[in-house]
Amino acid sequence: MAVDRNKLDHLLKQLPDELQNEVLQFAESLVQRSDNIARANETPVGSFFGIWDSGDPCSADNDRIDADLAREYVS
Repeated sequence: MAVDRNKLDHLLKQLPDELQNEVLQFAESLVQRSDNIARANETPVGSFFGIWDSGDPCSADNDRIDADLAREYVS
């Protein structure tokens, strides 16, 4: 979520002086909490490594993969 700091500053100036700092701190805590939740929900890319094992030790052989693909495209 992008925060328009200028818009926030403009709105804060419309508040009584004693509330401006409190509202600013609250808004910043909401943004930080939102960022923390977003990071907690991200799945690290490394967690996908090794998810599936075909049982074939040569399954990552690029030449073999290319040959399999070519064979399928021809048929």
